[in-house]
Amino acid sequence: MKKFLLSIVAVATSFIPSFAQEMLKTLYQGEPKEVTWENTLTIPAEQFSDNVKVGDYLYITFSHTTDVIEIKANGTWLPGSRYTVLGDNSTDFKAYITEGMLAALKEYGLEICGAAFTVTGVSVCNDGFNMPQGAVWGGYFWVDEWNTLELFKTAFYSYDGQRYMDIYLSEDNGDYDGYFMKVLTKWNPETLWANNDQIVHTPRMATVDLKDIDVASSLSDVNALMIQGNKEAGNPFNIIAVVLRNEDGTTGVEDIEVEEAPSVNIYNLQGVCVKSGVSVEEASAMLPSGIYIANGKKFLVK
Repeated sequence: MKKFLLSIVAVATSFIPSFAQEMLKTLYQGEPKEVTWENTLTIPAEQFSDNVKVGDYLYITFSHTTDVIEIKANGTWLPGSRYTVLGDNSTDFKAYITEGMLAALKEYGLEICGAAFTVTGVSVCNDGFNMPQGAVWGGYFWVDEWNTLELFKTAFYSYDGQRYMDIYLSEDNGDYDGYFMKVLTKWNPETLWANNDQIVHTPRMATVDLKDIDVASSLSDVNALMIQGNKEAGNPFNIIAVVLRNEDGTTGVEDIEVEEAPSVNIYNLQGVCVKSGVSVEEASAMLPSGIYIANGKKFLVK
């Protein structure tokens, strides 16, 4: 029988990137694939059933690019993906796999969409990146002069009332904590989650208090959450993760067993009903690995 217990997880405090790329799995290789908004490259869900884990990354290579790339599952942005403009003649694209992203990939597969580019290969790789527990995004986003990380709102579909959002920073800025950071959903003051002076700054982390923020409502009419940064008088640095956590340091995944019910509906993290009129135990035996919701509570299928 598959287990469906959720375990307490603490926020990870370190990353050990080695930058030595190890290819774990080839997802697409063959004739170059022309992608447009009307012509999507699809990788089926079964390709992600094994040899793919949180902290690995999707690696897409190109022979020609212009404009925007979006990676999706079931027609919506993959949790943990960001708005990305490839520009002309980009050679590759990386998307580090969060827990929410992996669950969506295992259930729906991968859809590679965009304005106009030619894909030459798609694979799963690993470079030693350590994705922290509770991360809704992870990777490397360079902050120098007023750069903005646009994180698609699907990253927050699993939000469960966590008190804080921690924005992890690389060591490039040394001991400097005078960098600029602002979090908002639109370019106007009314949509601010936190201005620079409302954020707790340390050299390795910028923390936003979510106590008075209605996360779901504030994201309802936008596509992405924006995290704007500037190095100010310090060195440029990378944003390397965005993590949700509670006051006690946990990420909101608690040691609970979902109560059995004779007839419940089971939803995935995108809010789609995947099983109806079944018990949690029955659903767990049928569903692929991932996080699901029953009776308002999350449970994990291993």
